[in-house]
Amino acid sequence: MKTYSHIVIAIDFTPSCRNALRHAIRLASQWGASITAVHVMDEFLVHELKRALSVDQATVRQEWLTRLTQFVESTDAGSMHVKMEVRIGSAHTELLEACLVTGADLLIMGARGSREEPNRVGAIAAKCVRKSPTDVLLVREDAQGSFKHLVTCVDFSDNSKRAVQVALNIAQLEKASVDCIHVYQSAVAMSMDYGGFAASMPISADAHALESWESDLAHFVAPLQSETPEVSVKTTVIERLNIREAVLDHVTESHADLVVLGTRGKNGLRELLMGTTAERIVAYAPCSVFAIKPDAAAADS
Repeated sequence: MKTYSHIVIAIDFTPSCRNALRHAIRLASQWGASITAVHVMDEFLVHELKRALSVDQATVRQEWLTRLTQFVESTDAGSMHVKMEVRIGSAHTELLEACLVTGADLLIMGARGSREEPNRVGAIAAKCVRKSPTDVLLVREDAQGSFKHLVTCVDFSDNSKRAVQVALNIAQLEKASVDCIHVYQSAVAMSMDYGGFAASMPISADAHALESWESDLAHFVAPLQSETPEVSVKTTVIERLNIREAVLDHVTESHADLVVLGTRGKNGLRELLMGTTAERIVAYAPCSVFAIKPDAAAADS
């Protein structure tokens, strides 16, 4: 069962990162993991502060380290010891470097949208998901308390197996339920999504295929679920052409508060799932997102 040993939490002093910190401390206490809180200062800001205050860079860094410590200590999330670190440079570059230096296996960040696109995550968070060597959890600003209902996406790859394991582990800790979904791209679904212009196809053929996919999904999940028998798990096959829309619709309709997905697909679908589907689910999901990165060996294959 997948667990984590060291978490890096990104701090930018916003309400969304305060909420992410609460989740980080809660999950770390359940996993027995350590935490490093990292704030990244922009180089231009540091330069301007040095000039305005007539101080050196070490003094500026120490001042912000004090602010970081006060921010973490003011969060009502328990007394777990959190290491503090202030870095100077590009936010996503320094956060990923902090993960490497500390040996972190999970990066947690707050996620907030804009007035025009309330569900869309920021550019830095999206870039960290794409480039991070570790798994990444993006916590929505309105995510309160423990996670109660999770959705995990299955494409039968090794990485989606890891995604199911992470979802089940969190569900066990949080006493939550899990939906394991697979999106089946049938010819009938293609016909419906393209307004009926595709050649007609007997419904019975799709019904048989759908039954086969449901059986495959149940067999894929069963040995993983056996490790957490107390977790309520539902398997669902969705017949749609557009994987991204199918997942996002299911997340919305099921009122999920966390979606767990692998960020790399299988065989010929690898580029599709990595280039569009996974990234757009991360960018537009109406809930928190846990992005599972492939193992190094799988990533190189």
